[in-house]
Amino acid sequence: MGSGLGEELLERLRARADARAAWVRPGGDDLPDRPTTARLRDVAAAVESRRAGAAQELAALLLAVDRDGDVVVLAEAERILLTAGPRLWTALDEAARRAWWHAPRWSADAVRRLMRDESSPLGLTVAASHPDGHVREAAVTALAELDDALALPALALRAIDWVPVVRDRSRAALERRLAEPSGEALVTTAAVALALRDRRAGRWLADRVEAVFREGSDEQLAAALAARDRATRRAAHLAALAAGRLDLPRMLHAAERDDDLPTRLRCAEAAVRTAVAAGTPDLVRPLLTNGTAMVRAEALYALARVGDVAAAEAALADRHPTVRAVAQAALRRAGTDPAARYRALVGAPHPAPGAIAGLGETGVAADADLVRARLDHPRPRGRAEAVRALRRLGATDPDTLLAMLTDPSGSVTRQVSTALRPWASGLAPGPLRKLVAEGNPWHVRMAAYRLLRERDPWTRLLVDLELVADPSPPMRGRARGDIAAWLAREAATTYSMPRGETADELAARLPDAADALGRERVRLLRFHLGLGNRPVA
Repeated sequence: MGSGLGEELLERLRARADARAAWVRPGGDDLPDRPTTARLRDVAAAVESRRAGAAQELAALLLAVDRDGDVVVLAEAERILLTAGPRLWTALDEAARRAWWHAPRWSADAVRRLMRDESSPLGLTVAASHPDGHVREAAVTALAELDDALALPALALRAIDWVPVVRDRSRAALERRLAEPSGEALVTTAAVALALRDRRAGRWLADRVEAVFREGSDEQLAAALAARDRATRRAAHLAALAAGRLDLPRMLHAAERDDDLPTRLRCAEAAVRTAVAAGTPDLVRPLLTNGTAMVRAEALYALARVGDVAAAEAALADRHPTVRAVAQAALRRAGTDPAARYRALVGAPHPAPGAIAGLGETGVAADADLVRARLDHPRPRGRAEAVRALRRLGATDPDTLLAMLTDPSGSVTRQVSTALRPWASGLAPGPLRKLVAEGNPWHVRMAAYRLLRERDPWTRLLVDLELVADPSPPMRGRARGDIAAWLAREAATTYSMPRGETADELAARLPDAADALGRERVRLLRFHLGLGNRPVA
């Protein structure tokens, strides 16, 4: 293969090898000693989980594995790369260019091996990410003739290389391989190609892969539809849908089973259109129990269009508002008032939270008593939906809801604080300040804090000053951030000053906050609060 590089390229490689050999530092290469298979696996997993510095460590390990030539470790390194996702490949490509600079001795030896056609598949893969364009060109030339799946991701990376000759050689090699690729080869190439789509010059390979999805064999499409990489599956499904290559069973399977949300939604939409057009809408009925709300909504809409009122009634208490809205619209088209159905559902023992929510969406003010009776629902979601429904019906009762600020569920207290916001200025601050004090559950403190913050600027600042040194990091961080936001965006346009006891309390708290806020911020607070002439405690 050395002769396949061409005399000019060989001469340049020979010069590069000699130059790099001259750069060798007294301490030698900065590469790990004797990498192990376990270490490779651990670092590769760290790269996939985006741990800082892991890609650089993996690049150095792979150079050391190629240097040592241990057959077992080489095989494990190649297995790891073959099963790696595009995140690892793209991170490794950048990290390897830096790693080569720390290994001038092995860089020179690797170039000589490349010239003599003695590089391993792993050696060619890491050489394809060398900082020297001539080395990358030689590696790509060798990879183009290598009958090994490891060549495909490396060639895909070089198909967007900034050096035209490297890029063109990679594309020519990929064009040949994608003419009649195996399913495995297509999936391996597609994962990296789609990850690089938005890079400069990245569209060429992504478009070529998607063309195979549309026009390739059934075997190739089946492999792409079952790919482990989510982006590959999504692109394959979308291309196959556009080309009319997915039948209804495969659409339904993807809508029910695929873990990619856009894939589920597009396949559900297509399945509904296909089933309705074929006069078989009952085939989408299994989607009514799908875990994705929009898939359930699509199926329900299809059944409602053909007059299946029973399906709409069964979905009235769905947990998602979009599905409930479709069900409500279907009942109205059938001449039925959904609010009447909701009243019956909410009046039954232990109604579903979705039924309570639905009555709030469709009911009238007179339904408030029925909803209010569900404020003690055994499920947190039921209580939260009851509070939300009262707010929608315009029947919020501050006296009743204040007692729910101590509910054991954060979802309930969030709804309570939202419902009470319009009344915040009239709420007594004393009980709320007790709830925001240290010792109460986090969600209770936060609900009370939100209401105190809405009451008036001076109560807001008083509570913030109380909390700037709170033992809870999230609470003191929120208080400090709120003070900073007030000073930056609101202080200059707050055209009033605290008076009387409020001003005295603010003045008393400012000195204690100096350590947490800094003296400059305390000085600004004193200025904007008009406390400059008051003595500092």
